[in-house]
Amino acid sequence: MAGRILGLRESATNSTRYCWWILATCLLLRTVLTGALSEADREALQEIRNNLDDLPGSSFFSSWTFSDSSVNPCDSFKGVQCFMVDGVERVVVLNLGEPTAGSAGLKGILSDAVGKLTALAQLSIVPGSVSGSIPWSLGSLTELQFLGLSGNKLAGSIPWQISNLNKLQSVILSGNELTGSIPDGLGRKPSLVTLSLANNKLSGNVPDFSAAKSLKHLDLTGNDLTGWLPLLPYGIKYLSISRNRLNGGMDRLQGIRSLTYLDLSSNQLSGEVLPEVFSFPLEYLMLDQNKLSGILHISLPCKIPVVDLSYNSLSGLVPTALAGVKTLYLNNNRFSGMVPPIYSFNLQIGVMETLYLQNNYLIGLTNLLPGMSFPSDVTLCFQFNCGLPPLQSSCPNRDGWENTRPILDCLNPEITHLGAQP
Repeated sequence: MAGRILGLRESATNSTRYCWWILATCLLLRTVLTGALSEADREALQEIRNNLDDLPGSSFFSSWTFSDSSVNPCDSFKGVQCFMVDGVERVVVLNLGEPTAGSAGLKGILSDAVGKLTALAQLSIVPGSVSGSIPWSLGSLTELQFLGLSGNKLAGSIPWQISNLNKLQSVILSGNELTGSIPDGLGRKPSLVTLSLANNKLSGNVPDFSAAKSLKHLDLTGNDLTGWLPLLPYGIKYLSISRNRLNGGMDRLQGIRSLTYLDLSSNQLSGEVLPEVFSFPLEYLMLDQNKLSGILHISLPCKIPVVDLSYNSLSGLVPTALAGVKTLYLNNNRFSGMVPPIYSFNLQIGVMETLYLQNNYLIGLTNLLPGMSFPSDVTLCFQFNCGLPPLQSSCPNRDGWENTRPILDCLNPEITHLGAQP
């Protein structure tokens, strides 16, 4: 019995020793795997914190404390994520500000010290009031893949140094006060997938993007860019350069058959509409408020849900091929003649929901009988043409617009000739 008890005690002792060994091993592994944050990264974070603060209503920096050296920012700082590099923890993700929608954001400036976080792969600041310039030291972040600083008050030029970051995939700087030109080097980055510089004060020509083979999303809306449309990679899907001062024609869009969104509105584009765009797999086609002219050449039925060609100088007959478009804006052009009967039919059955034809030289809608009604969700606008307007609803009012054009306008030989063209 005594031997059995002794054996049990020895077994228990061995089990205890084994448990302690396991615990010690786990603690050692945790120390090896987590390590300590690089001192250079800690200093960089402190410098970044010294130059930024919460706006009223934000408490993002409440977790950022440097008074206790035992606190590891990788474990306790909001917006900081780390990864082991050569036995030392390095900051790889820095998301500054509360990520929830409608958060108050931050104020201050982004310190040059951010360039010391050389393992950083993602840098973002939520919309707020961060001002000053974008640090040129970002050019030291050779691992950077995502840069998002939109919706703040950043000014000055876009540092050309970021063009040298070979892993950069997304640059989102929209909604700031940036000036100067777009760095040419951004157009030569094969890694770049998304570039959004919308709603700044950028000027100059748009760079050649044909070498940016991975580019899928390009948004340059709301700047002061000039020159022609840029050369583009064939795989691009989203293109918006609206509200700029681009001129020239649309020829550079030839062959860009991957586009699903195209907005070139509010520029100074001229010449004819590129026929090819009507066969692109687009969800939206916005070419309104330009100087486009001539007849629309569309060989096949257009399947784009939303097409806006308003406020141009397009002429000739309204094309039958556009009758399948759900929302179509052709107003404020020089179209003439009768509108094809397929339009009346598609309006009645709800295939077409919105048709703006006002302020043209049209005579009427074929097969539209007096008193004919449309579904309640259909909008047809026809005022200020060369025929009495049919039933219409929810049409914008314009001071001085009568129901029809003056008779002398409609007898203009040029308009009569245009209306007779095929």
